Amino acid sequence: MVLEHGEILFNDPLSPDLYHLGLRCPEIASLVRPGQFLMVRIRRGDDPLLRRPLAVHQLSQPGGFEILYKVVGRGTRLLAETGRGVTLDILGPLGRGFELPEKDGPVLLVAGGIGIAPLPFLAETLVGSGRKGPYLLWFGGRTGQDLVCVRHFQDLGFVTELVTEDGSVGSKGLVTDHLEGWLSRRQERPSVIYSCGPYAMQRKMAHLAARLGVPVQIAMEALMACGVGACLGCSLRCRPPEGGTDPYYANVCQHGPVFRGEEIIWE
Repeated sequence: MVLEHGEILFNDPLSPDLYHLGLRCPEIASLVRPGQFLMVRIRRGDDPLLRRPLAVHQLSQPGGFEILYKVVGRGTRLLAETGRGVTLDILGPLGRGFELPEKDGPVLLVAGGIGIAPLPFLAETLVGSGRKGPYLLWFGGRTGQDLVCVRHFQDLGFVTELVTEDGSVGSKGLVTDHLEGWLSRRQERPSVIYSCGPYAMQRKMAHLAARLGVPVQIAMEALMACGVGACLGCSLRCRPPEGGTDPYYANVCQHGPVFRGEEIIWE
């Protein structure tokens, strides 16, 4: 973990509330792994007081990375209004990221809405590792505007399936419902599932993977105030570790944000 000043290279809107941010930040870029995150101070001073947790979307050259973020409040609105050439105070990389599969076999990525943010970095790392897939992406959103960077996955060789709640793009409904039916009809199970999205989606993915006997790695979304496990604001109830008897509370920022599906006690 290091503290570094990152220069904004671009900060472009992809839709009314989704933005694509590029930063030159060579030290952090050399250390970060898929699934890890950063704590970003939006501007100098103490307003806003807290940093914002943002996932690394992709690496870029030379010495930079990209972030996909959604405007959800005042802090991210201020970030969306910040232009090229400004430097941001960035702490990272933080947290536990994704683990790559140990052997070849079908790999399934599942995203809901802004949950797509960390998955291009993971996809590039999987393909670059030389492991043979096939690779698949199931991506759901409320409308077609939520389904960004799909072409990037296709260019990497991913088979993509799209689902929107309003039916404007792909199949209509919830991505987990369509995915459950698709998996039940397949003879070959994925060797691993990687999932990122809202809590209800993640809970269903964990139960589905357990029923199928497939390992699933789940990147949890949470409100993080400190990013280092000090404030305990992002606690998540988990099953006892091996040899233990009592559930415990893990910090998403410190023990995650990536968890195995069976680790979490789903409320």
